[in-house]
Amino acid sequence: NSKSMKKIIFGLTVSLTLTVAHGQTGWQYQNSNLTTNQFGHGAIYPINKDTVYVIADTGKFLKTYNGGTNWVSQNTGFTVFFFDLSFYNTDTGYAVGQNGTIIKTIDGGTNWTTLTSGTNKDLFSISAKVANNLWAVGDSGVILNSNNYGTTWIKNDTLTNNKLNSICFRNSNIGFIAGNNGTLFETVNGGTNWDTLAIATTKDLFSLTVTGNYAYLLAGWVMNYFFDSDELFKTNDNINWMNSNLLQSFPGSNAKLYFQNDSLGYTIGSNCTTNSDCGIIINKTTDFGQNWVNSFINVVYQMPIGEYSDIVFATDSIGYALSGNKVLKTTDGGIFVAVKDLNDNSHLKVFPNPFSTQTVLRTDNLLHNATLTVDNCFGQTVAQIKNINGQTVTLHRDNLASGLYFVRLTEENKTIAVDKLVITDK
Repeated sequence: NSKSMKKIIFGLTVSLTLTVAHGQTGWQYQNSNLTTNQFGHGAIYPINKDTVYVIADTGKFLKTYNGGTNWVSQNTGFTVFFFDLSFYNTDTGYAVGQNGTIIKTIDGGTNWTTLTSGTNKDLFSISAKVANNLWAVGDSGVILNSNNYGTTWIKNDTLTNNKLNSICFRNSNIGFIAGNNGTLFETVNGGTNWDTLAIATTKDLFSLTVTGNYAYLLAGWVMNYFFDSDELFKTNDNINWMNSNLLQSFPGSNAKLYFQNDSLGYTIGSNCTTNSDCGIIINKTTDFGQNWVNSFINVVYQMPIGEYSDIVFATDSIGYALSGNKVLKTTDGGIFVAVKDLNDNSHLKVFPNPFSTQTVLRTDNLLHNATLTVDNCFGQTVAQIKNINGQTVTLHRDNLASGLYFVRLTEENKTIAVDKLVITDK
């Protein structure tokens, strides 16, 4: 079904100033040497405040044993996109990714072996809460379970055909699964039975996080490997889900959710301005998601465009985040410092969006010999219109497949606008 995708233009409503370093206050970039991760997927998993593991695109694996002072980079030997990482202890962990890929390590990531998952569907989330009761979920309603440390997997794809984005357990008995089109399941017996839960939305659900007394998730749009949200839902009785507020500093700022305890939570996301500056934003709540404040906003250049990020805390004050090829750390709970000014001088409006046959792009400023480039979600150019003059340009679908695309408007070799398009079939 058609889904409204939010614009990629930053709509900041606050006065922003140049970022100034203040010692180790707030979030700090780590010298992780993660130079790849072209499309910005992956996951980060802190074992404790000092030992942290990272899985990235094409099987790049990073680890630190001293809180990020030094990072060891390794190659798992697998070249797919990876989306989640879960460790049972310091040595034993699992990662999931494209084409049903599940890999396992028993030596802290030094060596990895592939597990036979029994599916070729993309897997987006894995839970290793209990060592001998592993769970993974993915495309087309696939649910996988292993009771022998990943040696064999039992597949269940009968509950739904919807894409399943997240699985999370509070303990050995209580767990949740979230998916597209408002799909939500709960188990109270360790996964023996999964019951459908009612939730007041048909949006795509993802990024489950559970605490001692609460469960939280994001609601928005999932297209291919891109995640964006504008709502948060929470429950304290595992049945009734209440809508809570999110801070919408700009579209795309809420792609991943994490709660360290019942009241302390964070969201992270990344996006691009019309001046082609790409930025990372982290927001924070201390009152059960009722109110949110900025924890970090910073512009980075040549960062992968996309809303797939990860954030996890080892303690109430020490946390780690992954966005694109950037790894960040905070030791003070993410005290907000300041941000770089984001100028937005050439707004781009697209209507209709999503579209099935053609759409019109309009800028606030007159264009002269401009070029419109259309890229798919893998960064490949699939269409281009040159010599654009005036304020509008019509983009015809032609033979483009349905899905998510990015448009880039350039003039005199300068990017003046970037936006996100969705093509749907009637």
